[in-house]
Amino acid sequence: MATGSLLPVLLALLVALLPGTGSANTSVRPQEAIIPRGGSMNVTCLATCDQNATLGLETPLTKRLVNKGSNWVTYELSGIQEDSTPICFSNCGANQTEASISLTVYWFPESVELAPLPQWQPVGENFSLHCKVKGGAPRNNLSVVLLRGKEVLDRQPMEGHPAEVTTTVLARREDHGANFSCRTELDLRTQNLGLLQNSSATRQLQTFVLPEIGLHLATPRIMEVGTQSPVNCTLDGLFPASEAQVYLTLMDQRLEPTVKYSNDSLCATALVRVNAGEEGIQQLRCTVTLGNQSRRTWENVTIYSFPAPNLTLSKSEVPEGTMVTVECKAHPGAMVMLNGDLAGTLGSSAQFTLNASEEDNGRNFTCSAVLEVDGMKLYKNKTQELLVQYGPRLEESDCPRNWTLQEGSQQTLKCQARGNPTPQVNCHRLGDKALLPIGVLRTVMRNISGTYKCQASGYHGVVTCKVVVNVNYPDQNNMVIIILVAAAAVVGTVGTAAYLYNRQRKIREYKLQKAQEASNIKLNTPPQLSARAPLSSCTFPAAAMPGPPPGLCWALLVLLAALGLGLIDLSDAGEVAPHAEPAFLWAVVAQEPFWADLQPRVALVERGGSLWLNCSTNCPRPERGGLETSLRRNGTQRGLRWLARQLVDIREPETQPVCFFRCARRTLQARGLIRTFQRPDRVELVPLPAWQPVGENFTLSCRVPGAGPRGSLTMTLLRGTQELIRRSFSGEPPRARGGVLTATVLARREDHGANFSCHAELDLRPHGLGLFENSSAPRMLRTFALPPESPRLAVPRLLEVGSERPVSCALDGLFPVSEAQVYLALGDQRLSPDITLEGDALRATATATASAEQEGTRQLVCNMTLGGETRETRENVTVYSFSAPLLTLSESSVPEGKMVTVTCAAGARALVTLDGVPAAVPGQPAQLELNATMNDDRRGFFCNATLEVDGEILSKNESTELRVLYAPRLDDSDCPRSWTWPEGLEQELRCEARGNPAPSVHCARPYGEAVLALGLLGPVTRALAGTYRCTATNDQGKAVKDVTLTVEYAPALDSVGCPERITWLEGTEASLTCVAHGVPPPNVSCARSGEAEVIEGLLHVAREHAGTYRCEATNAQGSAAKNVAITVEYGPSFEELSCPSNWTWVEGSGRLFSCEVDGKPQPRVECIGSRGTSEGVLLPLAPPDPSVRAPSVPSEIAAGIYTCNATNRHGSMVKMVAVNVETPPKMNESTCPSHQTWLEGTETAVLACAALGHPSPQVSCSREGAPWPQRLHVSRQDAGTYLCLATNPHGTEARTITVGVEYRPVVAELAASPPGGVWPGGNFTLTCRAEAWPPAQISWRAPPGALNIGLSSNNSTLSVAGALGSHGGEYECAATNAHGRHVRRITVRVAGPWLWVAVGGAVGGAALLAAGAGLAFYVQSTACKKGEYNVQEAESSGEAVCLNGAGGGTGGGASAQGGTELEGTAEVPVGGEVFAIQLTSA
Repeated sequence: MATGSLLPVLLALLVALLPGTGSANTSVRPQEAIIPRGGSMNVTCLATCDQNATLGLETPLTKRLVNKGSNWVTYELSGIQEDSTPICFSNCGANQTEASISLTVYWFPESVELAPLPQWQPVGENFSLHCKVKGGAPRNNLSVVLLRGKEVLDRQPMEGHPAEVTTTVLARREDHGANFSCRTELDLRTQNLGLLQNSSATRQLQTFVLPEIGLHLATPRIMEVGTQSPVNCTLDGLFPASEAQVYLTLMDQRLEPTVKYSNDSLCATALVRVNAGEEGIQQLRCTVTLGNQSRRTWENVTIYSFPAPNLTLSKSEVPEGTMVTVECKAHPGAMVMLNGDLAGTLGSSAQFTLNASEEDNGRNFTCSAVLEVDGMKLYKNKTQELLVQYGPRLEESDCPRNWTLQEGSQQTLKCQARGNPTPQVNCHRLGDKALLPIGVLRTVMRNISGTYKCQASGYHGVVTCKVVVNVNYPDQNNMVIIILVAAAAVVGTVGTAAYLYNRQRKIREYKLQKAQEASNIKLNTPPQLSARAPLSSCTFPAAAMPGPPPGLCWALLVLLAALGLGLIDLSDAGEVAPHAEPAFLWAVVAQEPFWADLQPRVALVERGGSLWLNCSTNCPRPERGGLETSLRRNGTQRGLRWLARQLVDIREPETQPVCFFRCARRTLQARGLIRTFQRPDRVELVPLPAWQPVGENFTLSCRVPGAGPRGSLTMTLLRGTQELIRRSFSGEPPRARGGVLTATVLARREDHGANFSCHAELDLRPHGLGLFENSSAPRMLRTFALPPESPRLAVPRLLEVGSERPVSCALDGLFPVSEAQVYLALGDQRLSPDITLEGDALRATATATASAEQEGTRQLVCNMTLGGETRETRENVTVYSFSAPLLTLSESSVPEGKMVTVTCAAGARALVTLDGVPAAVPGQPAQLELNATMNDDRRGFFCNATLEVDGEILSKNESTELRVLYAPRLDDSDCPRSWTWPEGLEQELRCEARGNPAPSVHCARPYGEAVLALGLLGPVTRALAGTYRCTATNDQGKAVKDVTLTVEYAPALDSVGCPERITWLEGTEASLTCVAHGVPPPNVSCARSGEAEVIEGLLHVAREHAGTYRCEATNAQGSAAKNVAITVEYGPSFEELSCPSNWTWVEGSGRLFSCEVDGKPQPRVECIGSRGTSEGVLLPLAPPDPSVRAPSVPSEIAAGIYTCNATNRHGSMVKMVAVNVETPPKMNESTCPSHQTWLEGTETAVLACAALGHPSPQVSCSREGAPWPQRLHVSRQDAGTYLCLATNPHGTEARTITVGVEYRPVVAELAASPPGGVWPGGNFTLTCRAEAWPPAQISWRAPPGALNIGLSSNNSTLSVAGALGSHGGEYECAATNAHGRHVRRITVRVAGPWLWVAVGGAVGGAALLAAGAGLAFYVQSTACKKGEYNVQEAESSGEAVCLNGAGGGTGGGASAQGGTELEGTAEVPVGGEVFAIQLTSA
């Protein structure tokens, strides 16, 4: 406002100073101006005239006269919307002159819009950027810039309404995701208004590359309904690969692929599942879409239905002997096989009938179906088991007939029966029907020995067998048995010796008689000599010779016993002339039945073992004897009539040794039989096939060489623990050895990994040799199923040298799939596949990489091997070499204005295209020449090469960039001339220069002041404001530009321009002003808080003006607010309510006189006594502010009249106050003692208690915790605690009084411990308890002569240790206090020594009595055990009889004579011996 008022004065002064020319002249200020649309400005018209000229302004614009003076006038033009030329004119006398002003209006374009870009733009093709701009002026200063990011693509002036600018751009790979925009620039820097910019919204470009060829689809040729299989679709060379969309469809079924991206390639994998109704040849399509283009490929897939064959049995479970029909049916187009037998025609069924037997139980039937699909044979199998019901079978192998067990061992007795259903087996002992525990592990006890009948019961019958169980156990009666056996042996020996002796005697007598008759010699032997006299009598007839004495008889018996035991040989004794009469002897021998014996007659010896044969005869004198045998002999022992020979290394299966003796001209013979046995030490199972196809038969063969005899051999073929076949060779010749067992078995899936073995048993238990068992080593069978069809191979048709492509090979129906071996090879290169197993399906996936040496057509081979069989498939793959094109620049970096040659070349057969321009023919390069300009810097060139391989077109791309060197350029778009930034924001101070190499830019204030930090993000501060000179430099030159930085900041209200507190004095005039700082200058207004009215101008200050005001400063960058507190001060004044004229002070209340005075600042108040006792005394006052610490309250305040004076800097005031003093009740020890004592029995007393206070207090007392009954005399119950209360208007004082009642002593208790007396030498204690107050003193009086008496500390206990007779008597306890004395007595008795004598005598007598009774019992029992005890020595007092058993002993006469039992005799209980003594009279 000050500047506007001075302007007319300055203009008038200027006109006055202009020299007079004598002619009029008109001028205008300013002569030209540029303003924003809708703005306003002042125009001043001036005239040079020596007289007052008439001035005016001609314009269609809205004008307003602002001011005028001598020869000048100022108008305000407002609402200027367009360019205009107002004219100032002046009339100086008759002359009229004029001058015009050029007004230019500027304004931003209304809209800047960049036309939408193509949604997807192929790389290497041109596209257009189209920018449309509406409005904006002046047009000469407006230009349009098209940008790619920050890079300027084109700059054009604005032409037309609206203006449209178009440029063409080549799409590059690096443009994918780039932002394109359009910017308008209004350059008013010549008018110092800076460069004004406005930009459109950015639009993002998406570029892409989608090759024409190279889309590969890998899929299986055939697929079964209900199955799923993976398919792959791959494509290389697309960009951006992640934006590509892949669609996989089978017929109308859309698949859900999983897409993997790698650089510029993709691989989509999906699982295809086919359903019923889709059979036939179907197309599997793969479509890849990128941008607005698509690539498609397809493959034929044959979908077939091949259900598993149907295998049916007429009955799956039948009784033995039932006819069963097995039928196999399959798909109409399939061929069936039943257990390997092929059906006649396609679609027909195969069947056969069998008579079910036990061997058919668990038999598996396999039905196979073969279907040919698209030249491939497919197989499917089904297996079913037949169950045959048959009756129980109790085989000896499952239920042994003889068990020998050891007592105490842990055994599981097994007796199992075969049968279907499984039979129930029970074994009961014959006789007591005891059950044999079968199948349970238990300890063997001897009580299970015996013969059992085992019965197997099933649905189809019952079978039984007998089982003998023997338990070996140590005999506890061995000694008894030994004695009995020895006695029997002795008796037998003696009898035998007697018999032999008698027989020899008879023979001798016979021989002597015959000899006497022959020689005519007369003997003294009487003719009637008996040869049959019994040997046992040891006597001879009287006619013969006198009999031997008894001693000789016993000697003969001993001799005969010795002979019987073989100790003495008398075969030669008593011979008489053996050579004299041989005929006589032979005649005697010939008449006896002599024989030869061989022991053992039949022997079973282990092959290679040895055996002793005993050959004997009863011939008295055999001539010779021997043993005829072909076996080897080792040792011989001989006797007269016996021969023992050891045969060793017996190996012949059977031999018959002959024992012979010559006796009486004839030969005595005994023939024996020796058979050998060989354990089944070798059980050999012929090796199984390394791999056995499922559904085919194989042979199990087992050999047990040498084991025998074969008739005792049993062989079993096992699958795991299941018996396949069992054969017993009973009935074979004894000489037969070894065995072979063969069985044909159908291989099943479940047999894979099963162990097959052979078990051999040689049962020699009937011969007493036990059971010999052995098993072969198990042999594991490996079965497999390998379909006849070839594997499915999924491979790419084309494979580039050095590239990697996935290949897969799959086959279903493998078993065991984990054992299958896969061989994948590309030509001679073997691949390393990853194997995936799923059920019976195998899938091998590998990565194929081709080398330059493999270029051409190669075969990819997939070979699957299982169980020695192989399935193979092959596919042709074309390996090609296609290197990327070569894109070269004659110079990759050139100065501006230099020619550059671009060359695109590829292989001999490839066709190249350079930026869309193809070469003339394949194999030739494509070239482009250009004059390098600044706009060519970073220009991209695109080279594309295509190659046809095996009917497919392949393409590869290459791109490069040209760098053009040029001098720096500081454009306003990159380095604006003026910056206006708000303070505090994070800004990047940017002044960028274009140029190559990239220029370095330096901005600093002129005259070497501060440097601007460019390119760094930092906060904007006010210190940065100013003008800077920016210099851009590189190797090609330099550019300079001045830049102005304006920092705007929000208003600030500081304490200097706008203080927080302002003080006014009531009754004066004042105004509220606040000055704020800010850019642009802010506008400040103040209003009372909570009100909208703004305070302006001078105010007459009153108290109501005090308060808080809010001042707010505002500019374009924001606003600032501040609270200003206005205080209005005034002089002091008293109010009765706040400073009463009369005040009463209560002692101890802690209150001070409060005299609050109104005034600001707070007046200082002081009250001083003016008369009476308070004269000159200062009255303490309570502080007006509760937070201020109050002065200490005095213990006394003087009553009287006080003068209170209130003073502040604006004046003072006086007031008179009357003060009264009162006190609350008080009780102390002097007025109310806290302890008072009464005496029991006196007249009832009154508590003495009084109180001090003003007004005088009233005192009342009561007993605490119990009522206080009114009594005439004091009782002990009156003792206790009493509460006395003193009360007046200022409070209540409480005091507790303890009343004690004293009384005379009484001995309440006098007791002795132990009670009732004490033994001499014992201890006792007397206790005396007295009741008295004050407490009584205890004293004792003891009997005369009582010594060693102990007393406790308070004399309440008297104790005596080791009591004597003198301690017995009367004891007296006396209790004494100040009010009297009380006595009580007690008598203590101490027993004499005669009592101990009596007790000791009684105890001794009892001990002697017990000892006598014990001795008597011992003597009695000892006498009875000897059998008799006679007590007749007690002078006819009685008779002792020993009773043993039931009274039939040998002790008494009556008992011995068999008389009746005496009265009083005792009975003996069973199991013991009781002796009794019966006393009878004499």
